[in-house]
Amino acid sequence: MNIALITARGGSKGLPKKNILPLNGIPLIAWSITAATKAASVDEIYVTTDCQEIASISRKFGAKVIIRPEALAQDNTSSEPVIEHAIEYLTKGNIKIDSICLLQPTSPLRSDKHIDEAYDLFIHNNAHCVISVFEPQYCIIKAYKVTEEGMLKGLINDASPYSRRQDLPTTVLANGAIYLFKKSEFMRNKTIPRIKVFPYLMQEHESIDIDTINDFILAENYLKKNKSTYE
Repeated sequence: MNIALITARGGSKGLPKKNILPLNGIPLIAWSITAATKAASVDEIYVTTDCQEIASISRKFGAKVIIRPEALAQDNTSSEPVIEHAIEYLTKGNIKIDSICLLQPTSPLRSDKHIDEAYDLFIHNNAHCVISVFEPQYCIIKAYKVTEEGMLKGLINDASPYSRRQDLPTTVLANGAIYLFKKSEFMRNKTIPRIKVFPYLMQEHESIDIDTINDFILAENYLKKNKSTYE
């Protein structure tokens, strides 16, 4: 079974209650639930949360809910212990999991098409993990770092900042929209797998991660202009 797991805690300092704010009239988290519902590769959808309001909205849109303890809903809580808790919860319920598609609710432009294409890549490569990425306009390899002496040095080497972009390897950044991995490989070290990891490339404009009100407005404007794609 391939499950979608949506992580959505109640607290958010940057944009309060952002996971349930109405985006084009629909709660933000519902965009991810709907995408997972439409995806042919997803068998069941679970939302892990500490918030009863998020839980209620998630059930309304067709997801099952895992209530996580408060200790796993802090500002500094990483995704991995939350995933581990969800796996243990489902295992106790005799639910067989082969793979997990982790979807963060702050990526509303990730569609069912993206999820299914990532899953096809996952199966075709017998991957331990597939991560959604985008290629930023600025090549990361050309970046500098500032030394303790206050001088500039190339992040990778001294020559890279002065190299032509076309002469450098392609660099990508994770956009947080999709982390698809084998349950068995996750449980090996209780971490998202670090080997046999393949990239699923998304466009930069599809990679909005909502953290501020400006991100929210940007996503809302994009959805209004591309309404047919997300209906």
